Amino acid sequence: MKITLELVPRTEQYICEQVAFVEQVMPNISAINFPDLLRFDIRSWDACRMIAHSQLDRIAHLRAIDFDMHRPFPLTDFLKENNIRKVLVIEGDKSQNMQHAMYPTSSVDFIRKLKKEAGDITIYAAFDPYRNNIRYELEYLWQKVEAGAVGFFSQPFFDLRLLEIYSEYLEGQDVYWGISPVTGERSKLYWETRNRAIFPKSFIPTLEWNVQFGQKVMDFCQKNNFNLYLMPVKVDLTDYLKKLFIR
Repeated sequence: MKITLELVPRTEQYICEQVAFVEQVMPNISAINFPDLLRFDIRSWDACRMIAHSQLDRIAHLRAIDFDMHRPFPLTDFLKENNIRKVLVIEGDKSQNMQHAMYPTSSVDFIRKLKKEAGDITIYAAFDPYRNNIRYELEYLWQKVEAGAVGFFSQPFFDLRLLEIYSEYLEGQDVYWGISPVTGERSKLYWETRNRAIFPKSFIPTLEWNVQFGQKVMDFCQKNNFNLYLMPVKVDLTDYLKKLFIR
């Protein structure tokens, strides 16, 4: 089982401090995944460059709608020069900033373009279990594989039963199952309304519940040869990781 940690690229100092903590205290984690969030000045690939010295794998997010299908992919040289060899392709949310250029580029088409233009990089695809129904999402994942994706990173799961259903169809695939601690009712409501996430009746918005759930998902991944994707966005990273890995 491989474990990837998502780090929000707030500032260069924050990035370097959190990566140093992971390297020193969390040997279970093998890769850092940087989301590409337009509200921050640091783009995902720039965050990867900032920790080029690290032994951890670095995975950059690429928003498909940020790239014009009719122009050469502009980051090929940058990724190669900075030894960034793994990327995660997401569709991308529309920006409220009208000065930010956006294009009608789908994830599938962009993955195919990357496969052709960006050399031998490893391409992962986003996996959203709440986007539509299970059949639709699975068909969409296979389209991404045919385009050149080698595996998937999922949106966070909060119900192990739903994860188990998807895992039956994705057996043998390189899947990183996502978990993200939700520790408040407002945060839960956000996930339900914005992302249409599903929470079990047993859910309690506490760190303790989320740690116990995370450990169950970790055990499931270990037993079934899957990988884990940690997204501790709104909790103390140190506290969460220590509680998650210390039983």
